[in-house]
Amino acid sequence: MIGYRQSAFNRIALGTLLALLPAVSGCSYMKAQTSEPFTLELIRSDHPAQVLRTDTPVLREIRRITGTTLNLVPVPLSSYSDKKRSLMTTGHMPDILLINPNEMTEFARTGIFLPVSDYLEQMPHFRSILEENPLMQRLYVDGKLYGFPVTAQHYIQNAKAPMIRTDILKKHQLEVPRTFDELYTVLQKLKELYPDSIPWTARGIGSFLNAVAFGLGSGAGMYFDPDLRGGRYLYGTNKPEFKEVLMYLNRLYREGLIDSDFDVNSQQRWSDNLGSGKSFFYYDNYTFALNFNEALKRDHPDYRLELIPYLANAKGSARGFLYPKGWLSDIYAISSNVEDPLRVIKLFDWLYSPEGALASNFGIRGETYEIVDGEPRVSARLAETYKQTADPVRMMQSEVGAGLLAISPLVDERPAMELSSPDLLRWSEQLKRDPGAIVIDNVAPSFTKEERDRLTHIRSRLAPLEQELLKFIIGTRPLSEYEAYAEQLTGAGVPEMETIYNDALARVRP
Repeated sequence: MIGYRQSAFNRIALGTLLALLPAVSGCSYMKAQTSEPFTLELIRSDHPAQVLRTDTPVLREIRRITGTTLNLVPVPLSSYSDKKRSLMTTGHMPDILLINPNEMTEFARTGIFLPVSDYLEQMPHFRSILEENPLMQRLYVDGKLYGFPVTAQHYIQNAKAPMIRTDILKKHQLEVPRTFDELYTVLQKLKELYPDSIPWTARGIGSFLNAVAFGLGSGAGMYFDPDLRGGRYLYGTNKPEFKEVLMYLNRLYREGLIDSDFDVNSQQRWSDNLGSGKSFFYYDNYTFALNFNEALKRDHPDYRLELIPYLANAKGSARGFLYPKGWLSDIYAISSNVEDPLRVIKLFDWLYSPEGALASNFGIRGETYEIVDGEPRVSARLAETYKQTADPVRMMQSEVGAGLLAISPLVDERPAMELSSPDLLRWSEQLKRDPGAIVIDNVAPSFTKEERDRLTHIRSRLAPLEQELLKFIIGTRPLSEYEAYAEQLTGAGVPEMETIYNDALARVRP
């Protein structure tokens, strides 16, 4: 089952609660606390996959139940990092701002964020979320939490994974690759059969390098390796094993098996390669394949991108990382100057409650969802409107104002399960069962000011060296120089960086 498991009793209890929501919403937790109108400005990124709208059923339902108007200010994703840094450094912090853990650590000590952990006694729902998610302890700065992390219920397992055109393999009687060496052989054969093809395409080096390096037995940059003494942080790029990663990718590049523009490709170019049949493989977010399969099967009934098991490396070990439940890298920070901080605290606690999560993920009962057999279901109108679109889930959620890419801090992925192909659930379960799959804690522990200053210094020395990495892959720098390059990385402070990360981890590890 996707997400967390429920007993039969809990499912009945949840169904009863959902059925009663319209009757009790007038005396809900928030409504019982306050009734005066209240307005908050919320600034967050506008993802190209799901346009943020400023007047949605979710926002209207929040206003109806809580009396709070959220003035949503979308900022294009491409410029959001610069925008929020400007807001935080110039003292123009909005009431609510979506930030990441590094920014929370960096700016918490300036006093611009409200320490929400000071209000835990007033937040029973959020307190339960914290107890269920011990990984959130890594987000504390000097013993306090300065924001509301985005977590999930009814969660679809997310991961970067190998996806290949199995219809093309079948057509040419090629076996599904089980190892990285077999993948190379298959891609080589497909290039022979289709000389103008780009067998492996990618949407930028960052979209696949960390996952591929991990699968090949190494890691890119600073990463958590579960195979080292119970799990430790490691900077993989200067380790001997990383040369194997560079050698593998260089061979693909030299033979035209991977996109020559992989480092600068836009998502549109990547999509065009897969959608036109020019490319047959990618190693990235597996859920994108749902859109390709659905859109292209009308004109090409046999088109099939399929998830395959994690590939074994030269040591015979297959491993791939699964993301933990939730998106703890997204945090809603509250301004320390916000008017009536307790009311904001109560708002977020309500958003983590069953009623609040229902409102922020489904919208308005009778308009955007119904209760069927005790469970919320997307309305027939919405399902019919979007089921034939290129991205039914995100386009529907854009209209409703729902889910991860809108404003929900407790994401419910049942709408995605409902509107997506059955492949989504099948692949999610397949990943969970894959013997090479490892859930990796992708949230770094918080650092002291001294540690953060040292990391900033080390990273400034590493940054120009890391730009050389691409040259090894495309062949403008010979791999015979890798050992000297690795020594440069080491000399720039890699050992100290690893120590800082692992010391910080030890402070929060049980």
